[in-house]
Amino acid sequence: MIHLTRRATLGLALAAGGAAAQPAWPDRPIRILAPYPPGGQTDLVSRWLAEQLRPAFPQPVLVENRAGAQGMIGTQAALAAPADGTTLLYVNASTTLINPVIHASPGYDTFRDMQPLVQFGTAALVLAVRPDRGIATLADLLAEARQRPAQLSYASFGIGSASHLYGAMLETVADVRMVHVPYRGSAPAVLDVVAGNAFVSINDEAVTVPQVKEGRLLPLAVTGPARIDTLPEVPTFVELGYRGGLELLGYNGLVLRAGTPPALVERLAAAILPVLRTPEGRAKIRELGLVPTSLGPAEFAAQMRADAPVWAAAARASGARVE
Repeated sequence: MIHLTRRATLGLALAAGGAAAQPAWPDRPIRILAPYPPGGQTDLVSRWLAEQLRPAFPQPVLVENRAGAQGMIGTQAALAAPADGTTLLYVNASTTLINPVIHASPGYDTFRDMQPLVQFGTAALVLAVRPDRGIATLADLLAEARQRPAQLSYASFGIGSASHLYGAMLETVADVRMVHVPYRGSAPAVLDVVAGNAFVSINDEAVTVPQVKEGRLLPLAVTGPARIDTLPEVPTFVELGYRGGLELLGYNGLVLRAGTPPALVERLAAAILPVLRTPEGRAKIRELGLVPTSLGPAEFAAQMRADAPVWAAAARASGARVE
């Protein structure tokens, strides 16, 4: 039997008391800050994940939409919050790798201010028009654009977004001129094309495919290196002879503010990754328009660094610039 001296016993008691006095984490609700409006892919993924995570924490997991300025308003708000692990920022290639290149003052530096947490998956965008436009193929669309220079409009999910950039890339490689119409997210952009207020949509698979299935939109091409299984009959831009960045894939994920304690980064990743990696989780992520990757903090950080120069080069080549 081990006998403790009175001093040792007192020391253990004080240590136990100190540990008990430490506040439980989290001591406030966890926020997933979605920098786009309700109804789009960002919002849908965020709300599904929040629901899955609620049993894992003693505090509520909430979603807050903070849209505007191509995700920069919400991004800046999240990065101004305390680095205590209670504010998770939804990010994509637009907010992390494109905004800092084409905006004169984005208000943040991705690799200085963000701690990658998890990557949900990669994302292709779909170019589509209304079926009654008399356009059946991408070649038809480009022929119409050449006959009517600077008259056809394309709806993107924001100035400086990946969808804006893909439109600018297409204009460059196909030698056409269209009018860019930015929206505060994919949902309003797609709905305005369906309503006939814009001619072309270049937007998220998650928002576009339901409109295709209902017969309200006709898809002509998809971005990325390969076709997508939700629209297997639709060719990629690459297949149709157009690259110039149209072969790139975006991504979606979560980051924390840089300086978040590593133990909290690990705890959050340990709660989220098992959800994403179950068959049900992978199926749901795919249903929401992403090809699941389920990367952890180190892998996501490496992917972002690898993708950064590619997107930066494409952004500069497109000529897109926001002062």
